[in-house]
Amino acid sequence: MPQTQGLAKVERLFFILQYLSNHEYATAQELANHCGTSKRSIYRDMRNLEEQGFFITTDPNKGYKLIEQAVRGGGRLTKDEWMALTLYPVISQGITSGDHPFHHAYKTGLEKIMSYVQKGGDSSLIGSELGERIRLHARPSEQAQFNVMPGILTAISENRSIEVTYYSIHRDEETCRLLDPYYLVPRGGHLYVIAYCHTRKDVRVFRSSRFHSVKVTDQSFKIPRTFHIDDFLSRRWSIFSEDKETHFVVRFNKEAARYVQEEDFHVETNRTKKEDGSLLLETTVKSQEEFLRWIRSFGVEAEVLEPKEVREQLKKEFEMMVDRYR
Repeated sequence: MPQTQGLAKVERLFFILQYLSNHEYATAQELANHCGTSKRSIYRDMRNLEEQGFFITTDPNKGYKLIEQAVRGGGRLTKDEWMALTLYPVISQGITSGDHPFHHAYKTGLEKIMSYVQKGGDSSLIGSELGERIRLHARPSEQAQFNVMPGILTAISENRSIEVTYYSIHRDEETCRLLDPYYLVPRGGHLYVIAYCHTRKDVRVFRSSRFHSVKVTDQSFKIPRTFHIDDFLSRRWSIFSEDKETHFVVRFNKEAARYVQEEDFHVETNRTKKEDGSLLLETTVKSQEEFLRWIRSFGVEAEVLEPKEVREQLKKEFEMMVDRYR
């Protein structure tokens, strides 16, 4: 599914560069789908980029490859300045203080923004290359350590691997790993890093607050063309995933229905309001435990109708709860 529909030409060029920076190769059709435009427009855009100083090669089987990026003028924000203005204030505190390690970038970034405004310039595209990679759409409740989150953001923006010490809550142990951080995703008030783990030889999900140390290496990486973040996150109720999918049908009483009706979910749901004010919700998820944790939070206001085995499981849980409070 295209992620950017109806883009103006200048915006489209930035999205093309962002996509080429994050993928080793991209065909004209892939870029057209990504930008919501035609292949003919992409052909014109590629010529335009080359005229602006971007070195792009073409492989008849694989598509376009970005070899060298043009040098930006001194007036644009650096990556540190852009992140200091847009990301660090969200995930850390005290950036306006001179003691903060990114206060200088924050200050110089503000000065450049003020210069743009005073001159009537356009600053809307500053940093847009990172917009698709760092999906920070909600403020997290936790405050990441200064020496951890800047390293993660730097590695994502520069496509560099990180050496980390990570605490696994399931195994109750710390492990040292080499990760290729693909995306930063907020879910449920926390930030999660989607990364290729060289230890597990697979793409895994890591909660940012469980990183005890992060070191950016000189080793670079490319996101494989076969990896699509939206496909990876599909059918996950929150962030984690299980091997099998489960189809749920849940009835919420009138009191809970209005809250469920206005919720924005990460997976597709079918919500049907009944005449008595109750609500019927149907969805298919790959994260049964996360979904049930959410259902349990409603107590008696929610009733699982399907699947039957889960209904029986919850019945036994509630019977145990009744016995405990007798």
